[in-house]
Amino acid sequence: MSPIEVKVVRRRGWDVVRLTSDLVEVDVLPGKGGDILSATWRPLGVDVLWSSPWGLRQHGAVATAGDSVTALMESYPGGWQTVFPNGGDATVEHGVEWGMHGEAWLSPWDFTVGDGAVELTTRLVRSPFALHKRIALDAASITVTETATNVGGVAVEAMWSHHPAFGAPLIDGSARLDSAARTIIVDDVRDTSVGDLLVGGRGMWPDAPTRDGATADLRILPGPAEAVDRFAYLTDFDRGWAAITNAPLGLRAELEWDLTVMPHAWLWVEAHATPTFPWYAGAYVVGVEPASSIPGQGIARARAKTGTTLSFAPGESRTATVVLRLSAA
Repeated sequence: MSPIEVKVVRRRGWDVVRLTSDLVEVDVLPGKGGDILSATWRPLGVDVLWSSPWGLRQHGAVATAGDSVTALMESYPGGWQTVFPNGGDATVEHGVEWGMHGEAWLSPWDFTVGDGAVELTTRLVRSPFALHKRIALDAASITVTETATNVGGVAVEAMWSHHPAFGAPLIDGSARLDSAARTIIVDDVRDTSVGDLLVGGRGMWPDAPTRDGATADLRILPGPAEAVDRFAYLTDFDRGWAAITNAPLGLRAELEWDLTVMPHAWLWVEAHATPTFPWYAGAYVVGVEPASSIPGQGIARARAKTGTTLSFAPGESRTATVVLRLSAA
């Protein structure tokens, strides 16, 4: 294998760090969230990550949002984000709003490039956390290693997850989702007219209860014409592992992660279904999101409903690693 090439390129006015191996090309956006914008399997020229309908907006685009949901969506290019220290709905913690999916998603990160990797750091404002992220490419594996440190003088709780979103052509009517989870918990709040799963229902992988009294095999991902919305949690993992395989395309994307910090995964499926903001029936995406906490309804509800939040003592650090591996199928 040839050495990993690392260079900084310009994309819509942003500095983007591009990591390239013989098999995979990765674009990283330090200036907004340290996002992984794309992960392209070079033999087929296929980016396995999803791009939002508006994609990466021009650097310096005027923000018009009046709430955290709209602010997050205005800056959401798709791809793979860090969700910290809040997950899901906005809530008030320590006298300040923690917005949807947390501050790390929107923060600018300082960066340096090294041998096959980019190192990123940021200091949050609404909570006392310093974050370090290392994104490394090794042949066909992208390894994201993050460390969160409470640099304040009081204990603080947090939610922590990763938000890789996968799109076409990896996702189509032929794609299959496999997982090492044993239990499925359908979100007990999300109740949409285009959802097919039983709100608050529970099942054993891969069978999730549906609203009509049947079950849905979650290994079979909806095709682009099915118009369905799903949000559920995968848990009781044998190991931190899930994979999306498209055999006709000849491509597989596997996620692996350490269950010590992230024992769950959120499953988000939007197949040309939601008729209102932000998708207007124009999004086709599957998110498999390793997570510390459930439900994805904001830290206050995660604390009250399941007690799955993470507590950081003053000076305490925790590290989480997520790997995305691409291969021929």
